[in-house]
Amino acid sequence: MEFIIISVGNEILSGDITNTNAAYMARKLTHAGHRVKKIVAIPDEVDVIADEVRKASNEADFVLVTGGLGATHDDVTAEGIAKALNRKLVVNREVYEWLSKLSSNEEAVRKISSVPEGSEIVWNDVGAAPAFIVGNVAVMPGVPAEMENTFEKILQRFEKASYHEEIVKVSGFEVKIVDKLNKVVKDNPEVNIGSYPKPGYVMVKFSGKDEEKVKRAVRQFEELLNDSR
Repeated sequence: MEFIIISVGNEILSGDITNTNAAYMARKLTHAGHRVKKIVAIPDEVDVIADEVRKASNEADFVLVTGGLGATHDDVTAEGIAKALNRKLVVNREVYEWLSKLSSNEEAVRKISSVPEGSEIVWNDVGAAPAFIVGNVAVMPGVPAEMENTFEKILQRFEKASYHEEIVKVSGFEVKIVDKLNKVVKDNPEVNIGSYPKPGYVMVKFSGKDEEKVKRAVRQFEELLNDSR
């Protein structure tokens, strides 16, 4: 399946926090054999959220949105999702009754309990705001522990596909291996090959759905490296 991840939050765009949520989800999805088409970071603005979610819903099999589900003034993600999908924003009675036992703040309880009409609630075991699924869009809290808790439940809905990954560490600079790497990439179109320079060495990642094809690409690359020594 193809996914688009949308991270909502002014704090991400200002650099105040690192977007670890997107990295966590992308890694989990990739290792489950899925493809992440795009990762987008957007501000806490209803119209921007609506536009991005509407586009993503049409471009991918499933959309994952994090952030903006709390009770403060800038928590407007649910409203943006409702606008994107042309649904009313309604109070979920089950969530409302549960939160009312935890807080007497009526305004906060109603805000967190308001989700697009027809949403399926995904309960959050480590925080107040639950996640919800509506159409092909899942929306989760932005607090990492809460996102992980709800995302793991959502991930179980998708059938895992085959995936295999191997990493080759090469001493030196990327320029020394570029010709060999290009040949391997050309000869192995069904294998995803990424080159990641580090201080003093290069990490080359080989991945794909077919384990034997991945291993074949690795063997070819290692043979080319050995031939040049």
